[in-house]
Amino acid sequence: MACIEQNDIFEYTVPEDNLSIMEAAKRPADSGANGDSDNGAKKSKLDPECGRLLFCGTTEWHNALKPGKLKEDNYHSKNNIHEPMFLEPLKDTRIRHVASGRDAAHAIVVDESGMAWSWGNNEYGQLGHGDNKNRRLPTPIKGTGPDGHTIVMVSLGGRHTLLLTSQGQVLACGDNSDGQCAQGEMKTKNVAVGKVTEEVETCSVQALKEPTLINYTGPPVIKVSCGKEFSMMLDLDGCVWTYGSQESGQCGTGTDGSYNSANSKVKMRNAGISEPFKVSRVYERDNRSKKTKIMQMMKIRSISAGTNHAAMVDEMGKVFSWGAGSFGRTGLGDTMDTHTPIWMQSLDHPRGKIESVECGHMITVLYGKTIGSTFMAGCVDNIRKEANMTPKQFFDLGDSVIQDLGFWKKGFTAVGEDGKVMISNNGPCYGECGNGERFRTQGVPKRMKELEYAHVMMVGTGANYALYVIRDTEDDDQEELEEYDVLDQNAIEYTE
Repeated sequence: MACIEQNDIFEYTVPEDNLSIMEAAKRPADSGANGDSDNGAKKSKLDPECGRLLFCGTTEWHNALKPGKLKEDNYHSKNNIHEPMFLEPLKDTRIRHVASGRDAAHAIVVDESGMAWSWGNNEYGQLGHGDNKNRRLPTPIKGTGPDGHTIVMVSLGGRHTLLLTSQGQVLACGDNSDGQCAQGEMKTKNVAVGKVTEEVETCSVQALKEPTLINYTGPPVIKVSCGKEFSMMLDLDGCVWTYGSQESGQCGTGTDGSYNSANSKVKMRNAGISEPFKVSRVYERDNRSKKTKIMQMMKIRSISAGTNHAAMVDEMGKVFSWGAGSFGRTGLGDTMDTHTPIWMQSLDHPRGKIESVECGHMITVLYGKTIGSTFMAGCVDNIRKEANMTPKQFFDLGDSVIQDLGFWKKGFTAVGEDGKVMISNNGPCYGECGNGERFRTQGVPKRMKELEYAHVMMVGTGANYALYVIRDTEDDDQEELEEYDVLDQNAIEYTE
């Protein structure tokens, strides 16, 4: 059985009765619970797609976007959480979706009503609360939930956020200097850099402090995915849209947006795009001559944005990738940056039909349509591991079929269909491994001991934290919930 992406909430089809996705999800589940007793009746009403949230990792959010400062000031901080814990504001709230972003220093989850909650670093307004105040406590985002936009999916960039509604609309907040929130226009502006004034191509709208509908008029969107400074969307017709930074060609426009900056010591700069670009062409590349020729483009069924690269899978199981090529992360056989979607032709064999793709920092993981056909291009850790220039079978995710996968910059956490978690992280770690220790795993995949007896449903990760949603609908689950402590940071909440 092929892996199912946890993020694919829409799964490319609209319910037959034309209800919204969230309305469909709220239908009573046929879980087989005993309806003769009060307890059975109560359990039958619990949505099996929701669970309870656990957190581990750093809460020193003011330094979380500054790796050097974080390590220097907060490596031994008591506010680094080394074992999974409930968060006080969400301890009794059931969670439907958790966002991920390996470059993000903020966290967002969606409860069963469709309301989004955010906390963490907010230097660019990426939490969507109308200010730049960092928050340790999860806080509901105004305008989301039953009385506003029902949120079904969230993706986290390095300093921006995309929220997808049940109606296929996309809201964005946070940094927009490269157009990654699809607002404003790219314009030339004189900027003082030291003693020199440079002409810089920047967006007329620098940042958004509240979730704002992006400038997009295409078909309803069914999936969003954020890179560090760029964004991707997949629409209902199977088309892909990109916007934001183009420095490594990650928007697939055929260019990296480079231009000369007058009066600058470093003349070459890269302009982003603030209007969604429709990816309408894919190519096949000759490995020897590097010449490309256009291919027929089919409907796309899976997308993923890495830090500075991207990949997508079409309905025939073919994979196309582009963007930063260092460490072989694009799986195209070299380390070149690629400015257009190129077919990953090394997968042109019987086991190479791909169902879905997940991109991390220096890695691309591909899930095949047959059991055991999970592939990896690039590397988890460029110091300890040899890089794969083309996709090779990947065995580090454990024995179970993968239900969900989250990345850190030098590691990952994988949730199996059996509800068990496999982690690998070469650090430095601030508790995100959740194993009760300060130490990293040295890059060796290990079973997560602290969640051994819980049934994990999904995972969301950021730069130095992890969020797990565990099942709460069975009797055994209720007993396991009592094993975890509650993290209450009210007394050390950030102030204005």
